[in-house]
Amino acid sequence: MRKPVWSGLVLCALLGCTGPKSSTGAGEEPQPPPSAGSPTEAPVEAPAEAPQPLQVTAAPAPKDDLILKGVELQGDTLVARVMHSGGCKPHTYELLWNGTFQQSAAGEAQAELVLAHDANGDSCEALLNRTASFDLGPLARRWREQNKGEHGAVELRFAGSQVTGRYSF
Repeated sequence: MRKPVWSGLVLCALLGCTGPKSSTGAGEEPQPPPSAGSPTEAPVEAPAEAPQPLQVTAAPAPKDDLILKGVELQGDTLVARVMHSGGCKPHTYELLWNGTFQQSAAGEAQAELVLAHDANGDSCEALLNRTASFDLGPLARRWREQNKGEHGAVELRFAGSQVTGRYSF
């Protein structure tokens, strides 16, 4: 008879019980789930650190596997929601662009971007959900130089993904 109770307590300790009737959380406020939980479709807040600049390079190429779940534009900052495996080492992200604009079928400017992920040799298999933010200022400056205007819009396409965005400045 004690086995089911013991199993329940072990399970509760492993999963973290919350709520007013919890044996481990009595009198404490429930803690929010960690950010590595399942991806959410709600608006994403930009990470506290400063956005990394968009890097212009002649031959942008992806590095380690990454799934781009979505993007949100917050002024000149692109916030990308990504998913990949890992969990044992720090991961880094770069947003790369070859510096050229293409024309869409509707005649609007497009930029093909590459979101590069460096897993730093992390072979762990936890499924991680992260956000990374990037400053799109270099893209706007290049558009202004080429089009001799202050305000414009560029359709953002991401290599290897169906995710798109529209950057207006």
